[in-house]
Amino acid sequence: MAVTIREGDVDDIADAVPLLNTVDRTRVSTVAGARYRLLEAPPEARRNWWAARDKEMLVGWATGGVDHDTTARSGYLSVSVLESYRRRGIGTALLERALSHLGDSTRIQASANESGRGFPERYGFRHTQTRRMSGIDPRTVDTCELDSAEERVASLLEVGPEQTFAVDAESVADQPGDDSIDAVDYEQWLVDHWAFPDYDLGLGRAVVVDGRAVAVTFVIVDRESRRALNAYTGSLRAYRGRGYARLAKLALLRRLAELGFELVLTENDETNAAMLAINERLGYRPIESRYAYLLDR
Repeated sequence: MAVTIREGDVDDIADAVPLLNTVDRTRVSTVAGARYRLLEAPPEARRNWWAARDKEMLVGWATGGVDHDTTARSGYLSVSVLESYRRRGIGTALLERALSHLGDSTRIQASANESGRGFPERYGFRHTQTRRMSGIDPRTVDTCELDSAEERVASLLEVGPEQTFAVDAESVADQPGDDSIDAVDYEQWLVDHWAFPDYDLGLGRAVVVDGRAVAVTFVIVDRESRRALNAYTGSLRAYRGRGYARLAKLALLRRLAELGFELVLTENDETNAAMLAINERLGYRPIESRYAYLLDR
């Protein structure tokens, strides 16, 4: 029986997460988080998804949308197919549906790992950036310097959304990328990030100086697999170069070690020398490279 490719529905999402986690072994996500990202996005994000099924088995998945927190408003898409079903035209069919959905987008972003680089390149995407995925066992990290630190370290829940947003919105604008994240609205940020179920705000850490948060770090956790993703770390510009981002990450690693997590992952652009140096000093080691692609049309 031929594989059926169709626009996805809500019931497909639960099957998509294990497929995506199989295709990408470094992915940390839950069904709740995947559902939230697709269903709670604002209308201008134009999020949609497509499913490829062999009878009842989900074998391919694609998503597409528009970056609503940038003035560039570039489109983006992602295509994933189980390895045993590749080279049958499934990925191409999913890609075509996503491109059609983004018909009025003149710039479309995508990404691939080393083995998947040929796929976007065949369809005219050009490589723009390389990102390094790194990992560490938090139980191996020496965190004793936290005990003598003069700065206060608190959870993101303790400092609250307004202070967390102030650091996030300023720092993310300086993050390397094809588009600057320069249109972050507080009310939408509350929906996109503060309420996102895969962010554990009780574990995420903030360094407090002069009575306010000056550095923050977010974490996505999968307690069942004892894996976590240090999803983002940033500091206010006026407080950079003082070790506060490293202190926040170190405090996060200590807490994750206390909870028995065995692997913490993080991803950084290869041009982000400052953050790569922090991670290397903490003991993170490279796992694989990710490649960013852009299609101009």
